[in-house]
Amino acid sequence: MKTKIFGLLLLIITFGSCDDFLTRAPLDSIEDNSDFWNNENNIRNTVVGLYDIYFEGYRIGWNRSDYFYGTSVADWTDDLAQTSATFFTKTVPATDATNWTFNNVRRINLIIDRVTKSNLPDEAKNHWLGVGRFFRALEYSRLVSKFGDVPWYDKVIEDNDVKSLYKAKDPRTTVMDNVLADLDFACKNIRESDGLVKGLSVTRAAAMAYTSRIMLFEGTWQKYRAKNTDFAKKYLTASQKAASDLMATNTYSLASSYKSLTNSLSLASNPEMIIYRSYVAGVLTHSLMSFQVEQAEVCSPSKDLVDSYLSINGLPIHQTENTLFKGDKWISDEVANRDSRLADNIDVTSLKLVGVEALYAVSGYMGNRFVNESVRKSADGLSNTNVTDAPIMKYNEVLMNYIEASAELAQLGAYTLSQTDFDKSFNLIRTRAKMPTVKLEGNNLSVNGVIVNDPDRDLDVPSLIWEIRRERRVELVFEGIRFNDLRRWNKLQYADMILNQKLNLGAWLDKEAFVAWYNANNSTPITIDKLKSIKLDREGNAGYIKPILGAQYLRTYAEKDYLYPIPTDQIKLYKDKATQLNDPTITLEPQNPGW
Repeated sequence: MKTKIFGLLLLIITFGSCDDFLTRAPLDSIEDNSDFWNNENNIRNTVVGLYDIYFEGYRIGWNRSDYFYGTSVADWTDDLAQTSATFFTKTVPATDATNWTFNNVRRINLIIDRVTKSNLPDEAKNHWLGVGRFFRALEYSRLVSKFGDVPWYDKVIEDNDVKSLYKAKDPRTTVMDNVLADLDFACKNIRESDGLVKGLSVTRAAAMAYTSRIMLFEGTWQKYRAKNTDFAKKYLTASQKAASDLMATNTYSLASSYKSLTNSLSLASNPEMIIYRSYVAGVLTHSLMSFQVEQAEVCSPSKDLVDSYLSINGLPIHQTENTLFKGDKWISDEVANRDSRLADNIDVTSLKLVGVEALYAVSGYMGNRFVNESVRKSADGLSNTNVTDAPIMKYNEVLMNYIEASAELAQLGAYTLSQTDFDKSFNLIRTRAKMPTVKLEGNNLSVNGVIVNDPDRDLDVPSLIWEIRRERRVELVFEGIRFNDLRRWNKLQYADMILNQKLNLGAWLDKEAFVAWYNANNSTPITIDKLKSIKLDREGNAGYIKPILGAQYLRTYAEKDYLYPIPTDQIKLYKDKATQLNDPTITLEPQNPGW
């Protein structure tokens, strides 16, 4: 039976407070005294209460997570064509308690404060301080990612400390330097194991893995958005080192099956799982698989995504030397001789068309990454009772973080990239996918003696970086990672449906040929009239499926979309307090650029 670690959530201790710190967090759910905090089990149970916030996995019941589609993070990418485009934030919200909130900062600082004052032995104290600082780093990296400059708090703020309660925003780099310090402490002091099941608790490996992710984000943000080379080098070096240190432990390895990462009934024995969430029938269940089994996909894989998969010779589909690609005018030709991960993410047996299939895909391509065929029609695979486990932090991402950080440092002249770097990261992932490994040749990559040179490449991106980003995309697709990747690369235009026309395209459909094929393979014939609701990108009965017609219905981006706006009620709160105290230093302004 699966370990019911998340049953411990019943022991959550609530440290909630008003978003603006104006009230003291209640401690009435426990006896807040030294005896409580001198007991490791009490601290452990308190910390487990944070897991549901930061390791939410597939969430619970019908609540959608950022996997596949249904949330802004999942939808605001170039991976999904949509029937109705989800737009970026249009106006500054009056309030935003989901994003602009410091509740969790205060909750975590309370834990850190109490552990600091405990009488635990040094090793135990440093372990739990490391865990606390790890979670503070996660929370602040989230805040900085969304808002840029934010107030940094590293202690519990008392109700009468107005200067601290209403302190101005700290510079982004100041906050991220503190985040790096927290992560560094966590990586050095968190235990390798806390006695719980591997993958279900915060370990030193988890701290290293998240350091590689967070510092990669910030390093590339500093390089491409902030144009600050010094900070880019600092954070990318931290990302590379954390990934390298974890890789050197030889604790984790790639699972033999890529598909198993997202559709397994149990991930307990999967060697790739650093953090995962366990689901148990009748105890904790989700509905992600049901969205791909029981519902039509009004958001489904885009032409842009499908074209990103290489042929099995390791070459982009439109590269001149690629003789394996058969073209895209029929689904069986399009998917022939392609990277096996295409079939692991998309149903390649046939197009799933509106008007023909009850469970259709708006692009014709049906996503299937999270489907476990063994329980597809059972109670465990239907409704909101899915029990497949959710990967949260995996070793494959650490490998991708390592090679990207290394390549970016090399571009900055701060590291010498070698074949060994690719062999111990990138090529391991390629081997699992049964794809050719790459060789480093100067500033390019080659496969089987052919330099990889994608004619569809964004010319602003060096070929080597482009191929690393491609590998990351197809390896981690539909995991809620792509949106932040586009932001940190300064490439949010890829999610713009006008600038990136392949985002609003699906499969090629020859309606007459499809009807002939369908009638030859099905007992109930159809006519071309069945396909009348499907719009194409050109006149006639053959063309690429075009889900949205009319430019006014397409998602576009603006520079302001790289950061979220500070809600107006928070700005007003500060203004009112500044007036009351006659103190102009109390301000949350300026508002983020463009808002």
